[in-house]
Amino acid sequence: MATDDPPIDERSALTGIRILDFTRYQQGPFATMLLAEMGAEVVKVEEPGGEPGRANGRDDTGFSAYFEGYNRSKKSMTLDLRTEEARDVVRRLVPHFDVVVENFRPGIMEKWGLGYQHLKQINEGIIVASGSSWGREGPLANSPGFDHVGQALSGIMYEQGEGPGGEPHALIGGFADQIGAMLLAFGVSSALVARERFKVGQHVDVSLIGGMTALQSMQFTRFLRTEFQSGFQRRRAATYTNYECADGRHIAIAANTQRFWDRMCDALEHPELKTDPRFAEPFGRADNKDELVEVLAAIFKERPMSAWLAPLTDADVPNAPVLDYAGVVEHPQFWANDYFQQIEHAQLGPMRVPGPPVHMSTTPPRITGGGPELGMHTEEVLLAAGYDWDEITKLREVGAI
Repeated sequence: MATDDPPIDERSALTGIRILDFTRYQQGPFATMLLAEMGAEVVKVEEPGGEPGRANGRDDTGFSAYFEGYNRSKKSMTLDLRTEEARDVVRRLVPHFDVVVENFRPGIMEKWGLGYQHLKQINEGIIVASGSSWGREGPLANSPGFDHVGQALSGIMYEQGEGPGGEPHALIGGFADQIGAMLLAFGVSSALVARERFKVGQHVDVSLIGGMTALQSMQFTRFLRTEFQSGFQRRRAATYTNYECADGRHIAIAANTQRFWDRMCDALEHPELKTDPRFAEPFGRADNKDELVEVLAAIFKERPMSAWLAPLTDADVPNAPVLDYAGVVEHPQFWANDYFQQIEHAQLGPMRVPGPPVHMSTTPPRITGGGPELGMHTEEVLLAAGYDWDEITKLREVGAI
């Protein structure tokens, strides 16, 4: 399925890989966007009218942060999979693609005759990747689900909140979706490596609760042995937390080794803390955490945040200002590493967007554009798959596209 290779300086890691993307909302679209910016050609297949994410928070300029944040660098075509004609189109497209990605409820693709067992009869090497809320087995497999309820079932709301019996707190909206998306992209990439090495296609399955369980690997490992769940603590350690400064801003420190502790005491101009019997050793700092918090809180309140950054940095103590989004997008560290980039959007003009989070020295990822206009590549994809204009006209007449 790989296309003619471009010059090496124009290639990214997945250049030549073609992905047929049936995903909607967040988990699936973010996964396929990551793959698109690694070089894959991702064709987003949407129902006529567009996937629901297009309308989420859309303003009068046509901008939707939700859609743009998860659908850059893709192509778009429309297919109404409720029609048999559209499902026949998928079957005709599959030999021209390497991967199919979907996040319908388990069983929907199979109901349409488009599940892995069906598609591998057409393309033996096809990789079908499925994202779900609950996994494909068990009592909840066919139940509806989204990020928030995935967080709830995973235990993380009590871990982020007040612990068992207390008040639960959700993480940032979409957190389970984002973790699930990264694992889905990882699964697809691993399956592509397996196909290259072992000449096999396969079904990849990733769920929200699977991702959230993996995210809490340390916490669940501890619980499975001790049956202890702590819940959120404002400060788990006095030296691995953040403190308010004189100007009301906060600074975070990570002086979690003896070396960093000694250096921090000098940077704070309180070397006597190094020999204070309560705080001199790690176990003492843990046992006397509340007392040490009180001492450090008073010290940091003596000066504005900016006055603490240089001495801590000069002493090689891990530290950072606690930033809001405005502070983040102004900070040079993110721009220096291309974690934010400016692109030219075909419809919306110049836009600043988050950049690919992975750097590769020889086959770098690239943003190739913003979210596509609905259906703008339908004819292009069909023509490349061998359709002629008469066939495309008939598909349009029956409402398949």
